[in-house]
Amino acid sequence: MNLTDKRILITGASGGIGRELVVALLNEGAWVLLTGRDHAALASVVEHHADRERSAVFAADITSASDRARLCDFASRWGGGIDMLVNNAAVGDFGFLAAQSAESIETAIATNLTAPIDLCRRLVPRLELSGEAHIVNIGSVFGTIGFAGNCAYSATKFGLRGFSEALRRELADTNIRVHYFAPRATRTAFNNDLVNSLNQALGNVSDEPAAVANRIVQALRDDETELVFGTPEKLFARINALLPRLVDRALLQKLATIRDFASRSRSASIPLARATPAFVNSTVQSRKVS
Repeated sequence: MNLTDKRILITGASGGIGRELVVALLNEGAWVLLTGRDHAALASVVEHHADRERSAVFAADITSASDRARLCDFASRWGGGIDMLVNNAAVGDFGFLAAQSAESIETAIATNLTAPIDLCRRLVPRLELSGEAHIVNIGSVFGTIGFAGNCAYSATKFGLRGFSEALRRELADTNIRVHYFAPRATRTAFNNDLVNSLNQALGNVSDEPAAVANRIVQALRDDETELVFGTPEKLFARINALLPRLVDRALLQKLATIRDFASRSRSASIPLARATPAFVNSTVQSRKVS
């Protein structure tokens, strides 16, 4: 795919992967519409970019149906209308399910699942008017491998992956391509010291946001449809699909560590949106003895 002059809407564009993805796409010659809750934070992303005239900012809370309607109306008119939607915004709340609040679960579902589905629903008619249109849903390896301490988050990312697959098949005879990309652990400002310490204790490999953004751009250039980032993570996803009980046994060895860190959590919302299940060694060992 040639990204030059593509008109792209990115949700969650003010920080983390979204922020770096804006920069990477502008460097490709795309036009980028940034959205998020904080107008000033969005504007700061492109403030010093040489091609900032190729960008626009629209502040919106995507958990609000009325804000989604306003955003989609603007996106349908901006520059003649977008031809790519990137659903990147996501929240998570690290902790065991019994300790979760109803509000945090509702927020995760509203942000990670309801909003992307509704944005697609509203924008598909506009995208069908484009010569070549794309929907990009940014998931997580937790959308393939359910992980303790992330029940609600995993549920939303499993849902997003299933939605992407169904929508891809539904739009197979149209000009719209649907992509689902699943990053692994990523070093962002959303991860506090506790989450970073947990990732380190579990042996998780963490990527820089810019590296993830560049990998997404490369996947789009290569016209990849669905991709789990990271060589071992791809293997884990396949093992989990074929031999889930093997993964159960491997992750059981990590459960005490996860439970310990979850018990230390005093935050109402500690995102772990780009984490990776670290069970390389235990999986290999289990395969040897099974």
